[in-house]
Amino acid sequence: MRTINFFLQILFLGLLTVFTQVGGLIWLLNRAWWYRRKKTKGRVVYRGLTFGLLYVFAVLCVIPLLARLNGRMPLPMGASNQKPLAPKTLLTCLANRHYVNANLYQLALKQGQALQKIDPALHLVYLDANFPFGNHFPLFPHRSHNDGKKLDLAFFRYDTRSQKSTTDYPSFLGYGFSEPPLAGELDQPDICRKRGAWQYNLLQEWVRSNPQRYTFDAELNAQLLQKLAEDPLTEKIFIEPHLKGRLGLGRMDNIRFHGCQAVRHDDHIHVQVK
Repeated sequence: MRTINFFLQILFLGLLTVFTQVGGLIWLLNRAWWYRRKKTKGRVVYRGLTFGLLYVFAVLCVIPLLARLNGRMPLPMGASNQKPLAPKTLLTCLANRHYVNANLYQLALKQGQALQKIDPALHLVYLDANFPFGNHFPLFPHRSHNDGKKLDLAFFRYDTRSQKSTTDYPSFLGYGFSEPPLAGELDQPDICRKRGAWQYNLLQEWVRSNPQRYTFDAELNAQLLQKLAEDPLTEKIFIEPHLKGRLGLGRMDNIRFHGCQAVRHDDHIHVQVK
């Protein structure tokens, strides 16, 4: 049992580190604090509670301050009139996956303010960004997102019930609800599948979407992408080729195809600053 328990703890430590960057370290600090304390009834429960409290305190109060030493800052955890951007899910923030450099922060803020001018009820919705520390720590499962310069954004869809544009549609942490090619459009997902890129369409096979209720808001997404592409801070944007053509963005050279080695980008926008 001790051996099994040891390996389970190592696995938990590894998962915390992979998905939150600092969770494993916080868990070790909590374990060290409890190590020499007298064993009592309910010790495991109390140890779990102290870890949870320590983790939340670190995420909200300590890590944002330390991240600034690395040139990173957290994106807002909720939208406001001054900062109209928010995560698709708070899990992104609790896992420390919402950190960006100053240029990317300014770009996101400007785009949120631009959306607010179109409709005061709108705000920019972000998915994964970067971890707070280091320039080579991978943000699993992304191929990049390790230097503070990358950010994924949610597409807008039109809710036929409320008759409003929204990002509040069912998806896995904001990913997986794709806008597939129409007849006559370049079917890059099919091309990548035929080339053996097994991961390219994987998430779309898992996520149950409802395209009848939530239709792709071509007009609003085109405005968002055009403003992103025209901003001098933007280096490049990744979306699927069929969306670039459908939205009339062919002249935007910094909107590109990301390659079959990645995953589909018709469920989100990937933006990268200089």
